[in-house]
Amino acid sequence: MKVVIEVYTILWILLLTMSTGLSVTVAEERAAQAKRVKAEVVAEIENSNFNPDVIEACKSSASVSGFDLSVTPCTYDQAHDVTSAEVALTYTYKIPLLGIEQTRTTEGIAR
Repeated sequence: MKVVIEVYTILWILLLTMSTGLSVTVAEERAAQAKRVKAEVVAEIENSNFNPDVIEACKSSASVSGFDLSVTPCTYDQAHDVTSAEVALTYTYKIPLLGIEQTRTTEGIAR
């Protein structure tokens, strides 16, 4: 009888460890996805020469993916054209099993 209790205890600990590991992996993948989306947005804005329509399309695309994207023009040249912009992508980092839920932001500069 003692062996049965030990085996079930080990199985519960193993299940808890696997569930925690999976939750952490999912949260880290979400963070990596946010960083990939930010890099794609920066590249797209740079390639479009800061076209406002492209920036709005990127914002709506990020919103559909569950992210909050803000693009702030930073520098103007003599003709008042945008020459750089700050790109900030906000996402939720969540590990429900451990009770962790944070709002995080990844930032970049489009030049």
